[in-house]
Amino acid sequence: MRVGQMNEYPLTSIVTLALVVLWWVLGSRVSLARATYANKQQNPEMFHSLEIYSDAEFMIAFRNHQNLSEFLVVMWPTLWICAIGVSDLVAASLGFTILVGRIWWARNYSQSISHRSAVSLCLFSFIALMLSAIGGVIYTLIQQF
Repeated sequence: MRVGQMNEYPLTSIVTLALVVLWWVLGSRVSLARATYANKQQNPEMFHSLEIYSDAEFMIAFRNHQNLSEFLVVMWPTLWICAIGVSDLVAASLGFTILVGRIWWARNYSQSISHRSAVSLCLFSFIALMLSAIGGVIYTLIQQF
């Protein structure tokens, strides 16, 4: 794409950027939880201590961010394969549903509320995204032969 050309996938781009912002916000929570733990111990050296993994508040923030990071590794390629192979609207719609589910998940995770519904929303949305992406690839392959 040359400079000045229009983005062919504006909706998928917005969803991707929104997920980046969510990833950054959750990562910031990890940093804040780490600093809070060090302050509770009244020892700045505790900021980098392995003992931090025994703190429940830190672990909630850490696992919440880590779960999203692990998920994005497989979600983003699938999202963009769907956008390119099927449509920007389909990919963005499914990606937005995943974004909503991940925000819901993050809010409940930190409050010790069951996040099973949010996990289910993300899982079913991702399965639909993956099947759409696979269908788009298969359709393109069939068209070439």
